[in-house]
Amino acid sequence: MNAKRAGDAGLSLIEVLVSLAIFAVIGVAGLTVLDTVARTGENTEGRLERLADIDRAFLVIRRDLAQIAPIDVTLTDSKLSFARAYGERTRSIAYFLEDETLVRQVKTGTGTGPVDQRLLVGVSALGWRLMGRGQRWHDVWPPNASATVGAPVAAELAIDVWQRQGVRPATVTRLMVLPAGQSQ
Repeated sequence: MNAKRAGDAGLSLIEVLVSLAIFAVIGVAGLTVLDTVARTGENTEGRLERLADIDRAFLVIRRDLAQIAPIDVTLTDSKLSFARAYGERTRSIAYFLEDETLVRQVKTGTGTGPVDQRLLVGVSALGWRLMGRGQRWHDVWPPNASATVGAPVAAELAIDVWQRQGVRPATVTRLMVLPAGQSQ
């Protein structure tokens, strides 16, 4: 008996099963990699959108503070109120936290009520500090009701933002030089 097989005899059942098993392992590995990449993309996209929302809020705040008028600046209970120069007129601006939302309130002075703008949702805490000319930080402004302290030279804003539910909020802090501080 000749145990040799002819060249055109085809594949044995074992060879077919081994090749199917290898193909299945490669397919499962490829599917796992594709699923991981898709989930990573979704998580990254959500985080990038959240960072963009935070950056937009800070951009609005920076623009307002860059045009702060040195009069009527008050800081009480984490609410910052000030007058912003609009050409020859001023508008009253306030920033505060309401229902886990950072709110920008604008009073136009045209007889209508204030307009509230929701800048950033998912904020668990808000903390303002203002620096006076003596380079000391104050949680309340004006620091002494009886003394004339001038305009603040810098502002610090620290907000605790929710990244996603079940995760501790992250603190984002920004320091902004005000117009009175740029001349020093």
